[in-house]
Amino acid sequence: MKSNLFILFITICSVNAVELPFYEAKYKFESDEINITGIRKFNKNSKGYEIEFQASNLFVGMNFSSLFHFEDYKVIPKSYDVKIKPKFLNRDQFIEFDYEENQIISKGSNEWFKILNQDVLIMDPLNVQIMIRTLIKENKTEFSLNIVDMQKGDYKEYDFEVIGSEMCIFNEEKINCIVLQRSREGSDRKVTYFLMEKYEYMFLKIIDINPERKNTLNLEEILSFG
Repeated sequence: MKSNLFILFITICSVNAVELPFYEAKYKFESDEINITGIRKFNKNSKGYEIEFQASNLFVGMNFSSLFHFEDYKVIPKSYDVKIKPKFLNRDQFIEFDYEENQIISKGSNEWFKILNQDVLIMDPLNVQIMIRTLIKENKTEFSLNIVDMQKGDYKEYDFEVIGSEMCIFNEEKINCIVLQRSREGSDRKVTYFLMEKYEYMFLKIIDINPERKNTLNLEEILSFG
């Protein structure tokens, strides 16, 4: 249950993903377990490109960070870091992608080691969103992406399909949204993304539904863009 919650916060292509503008935005996450508002950022620093999500309320604090770089127009993960407070929840996890030693190492709540197959592009739950937006920007309607398995290592392949478009309301303005659905063979879980065309396909809303629960992530405010 909790791993799905964290992943929500949570392919090789021929277009450079850095064409997507940097941004900072406020999002609200809602589920049966927790309601929390936080700041999501996409930017560049001395370590490379980074997507980060920070959120807190009176009871819990969350910090998710993905570091990566670009090579031959591909997103190459460096690390994925999860920090959760209070510490007794024991949900901290750090995943390192070591291309010199050809290995992926996870430390913290889930400890494992996997041989890294460099012929397979594996994303983390945050930087995969860069690939999603880039592919949608290139008018791709069907594609598959691999996301690292946070609990056991290795990866899971997910299928994405554009199922339509609709007019969405953001900040009292009507904006055309591409509606994208994620699924995986053998799973009843469906994740639906609403991507705003006007804002280079930023996520307006994500709805994550499986037989046991429903989680939603909603954009509340764009703090900076471009």
